[in-house]
Amino acid sequence: MEKKRYQKVLMALLCLWTGFILYGSLAPGEDLPPMGWLAWIPQFDKVVHFGFYFGQVLLLTLWLHPRRENRIWVALLAIIFSGAIELVQGEYFERESDLKDLLANSFGALSAVPVARWIDRWVTRKYLGTEKETENGVNFPSKTNK
Repeated sequence: MEKKRYQKVLMALLCLWTGFILYGSLAPGEDLPPMGWLAWIPQFDKVVHFGFYFGQVLLLTLWLHPRRENRIWVALLAIIFSGAIELVQGEYFERESDLKDLLANSFGALSAVPVARWIDRWVTRKYLGTEKETENGVNFPSKTNK
């Protein structure tokens, strides 16, 4: 897979994932699918919040390739985004703001940073054909290197 295609796929997934987060966070509760058998899992709602922001930061980090010292900023931006959604939920939508949701979002966002780095290295080696890294992230091979 070449760099441009990889980046386009990541951007498309990121847009879909962010739309999914917005729908899941702002839609009225009765419009969301029923939890069914998942309701027996304690605090399943928090697991979903963790997963939302774990996925978002994972995709953002893979797409942006920030330097090591800037990766935490990607997670912090996602946490700010989740905080804004929590505030908007309680003020303008028929939903409640919840500090525990914000904590689950934050933990998911921060947990994704090291996982994204590991996945980035694996994808780079296996599918993009290089193990070299630059100071700014992954050094993708050019078409002439294949």
